[in-house]
Amino acid sequence: MKRFRNLLLGLLVVVLLISTVACSAPGKGTANKTSGGTRTNDKKKPGKGENNNQDETADIMTPYGKYPEVIEMHTAKRASSKPNFVKGDTVEDNAMTRYVQDKLNVKLVVDWEVEGSEFINKLSLNIISDNLPDMFTLGAGDYLVYKQLLENDKLADLTEAYEKCAGDYMKDVFSSYDNKNLAPYTEGGKLYGIAGGRYGYEHNLLWLRKDWMKECNLEVPKTVEDIKHILTVFKEKNPGGHNVGMILNATDPAGGYGSGYSATPIFEAYGATPKTWIKDKNGDIVYGSVAPEMKEGLKVLAEWYKEGLIDKQFPTRTDGGANDAVWNGSQSGVVFAPWHFSYTEADLPRNNPDAEVIPVNAPLDSEGNFNVIWPGPSGDAVFINKKYEHPEAVVKVMNAEYDMWRGFDPEGTKLIKPNRDANVDWGYMFPTSGVNLEYADIIPNVGLLAKNYIEKDKLEGAPSATEMDKEMARDAKNYADTKSLKGMGWVHYHGRYLGSNLVNTPEVKITYPVFSFTTESMADLKPNLDTLESTAFLQIITGEKPVDYFDEFVKQWYGQGGDTVTKEVKNEVKNMGK
Repeated sequence: MKRFRNLLLGLLVVVLLISTVACSAPGKGTANKTSGGTRTNDKKKPGKGENNNQDETADIMTPYGKYPEVIEMHTAKRASSKPNFVKGDTVEDNAMTRYVQDKLNVKLVVDWEVEGSEFINKLSLNIISDNLPDMFTLGAGDYLVYKQLLENDKLADLTEAYEKCAGDYMKDVFSSYDNKNLAPYTEGGKLYGIAGGRYGYEHNLLWLRKDWMKECNLEVPKTVEDIKHILTVFKEKNPGGHNVGMILNATDPAGGYGSGYSATPIFEAYGATPKTWIKDKNGDIVYGSVAPEMKEGLKVLAEWYKEGLIDKQFPTRTDGGANDAVWNGSQSGVVFAPWHFSYTEADLPRNNPDAEVIPVNAPLDSEGNFNVIWPGPSGDAVFINKKYEHPEAVVKVMNAEYDMWRGFDPEGTKLIKPNRDANVDWGYMFPTSGVNLEYADIIPNVGLLAKNYIEKDKLEGAPSATEMDKEMARDAKNYADTKSLKGMGWVHYHGRYLGSNLVNTPEVKITYPVFSFTTESMADLKPNLDTLESTAFLQIITGEKPVDYFDEFVKQWYGQGGDTVTKEVKNEVKNMGK
């Protein structure tokens, strides 16, 4: 197994690459012109093809061709700390897996599941023992693992499966990304993985306890200094009785695009772009985490930590759900997270019905801009073991699961509704885990739908909205009108109405990456470089190293392979489109 035994040790570090892919509860965008063409409403509803109820003699190489007999599809899962299934359901046996089996004769079997940070380690052992599941899902941060699987001929060719079995909805969604989401998993004209597009507008916002701000007579912040003032007052007055300060991500404090609990907006306020390849002021391609602008953000966080404004225990909160518990237990009133943080904080109003929360575009830079980073084109991707007899099954399963979730099939939608009402962990429930089929501009469009319904009493703004989108808007309006904590009203009001309507406002200034993929040497160099980065930032913030240690870190980064990687990225960018 060439390279895999050496890769196993490297993968113990690669887990630090995994982003908190914020896998939000899905919705569907408006019908308007995008880079992928014009979306229209006059065609048949995507996902509800005429083959949906074919009999057993139907051609299986169609979007809904049902197998004559039940076939099994074995998979592996990242465990969920809060599955939120309805009573009696499990990851193998729930409304969605039963629906998929009924429609397609595909039975899901979960071979194993482990905590998210251990998933790649466990999968690597499966690779070495040549015992891969039939189907498995990798995050965008696991791209190096995909490359190793491909090099060792472990992946099925999905080209024909996608061409013949992808439904209208899937293809329509991918067209909104110009199909760039599939490009990283296409080699020699063959498709080896199906990735959901990583839509924009999932950058971190500032989330605040509004009730604490009222209690302390504080105004909505705009600048870094304004946020520091709020943290200082919260520390002095201790609203809630056990405030620990701002929550911070222990393994990824500077973060990057959509990295929950990371202080990315602090760095962006000073013109820094963590974990992003960009062109600097001189037109040179640089890795944002080693650019000089990072130093000011680290200085701010180091000062805040020293003054007790950041949770002193944050370096130890590495377990999944640890930071969630701090926020939902009313131990903090300041955090950075994407719009979909409302799903994470769903327990807060249950624990404290009087809690009020507000998202804010802050801090702004010196020119009044709220700087944000844009993602690469691909999100989570699903793969099939080359040994599996029915690679096309994964595409058909994706059609079926989204027919149910999006509301294209009323029968399926009715079956799944109790789970949605319970805030089910959709990425855990879906057979294909976190592969998300969403239009590139979904976030602001569904936000507008909810805004128009709440403020104008008109359910409009997203002409191609699915029933699920309208359901979320109704939930948000119900909470706005009644303040009832039943169902998903609180979550959708804060996420789909408040949060989603901040992501595309005039002060938002987007920085687009010049490169979002993987170069040849990254397979060997990037794990060490990322560990070097996260360790240095943690040491500086906690005071173990002085802020000037950043300069030494930059030298080490270039010396330990960063120079090689940078040259490769520059060459890749130069040759793009040729």
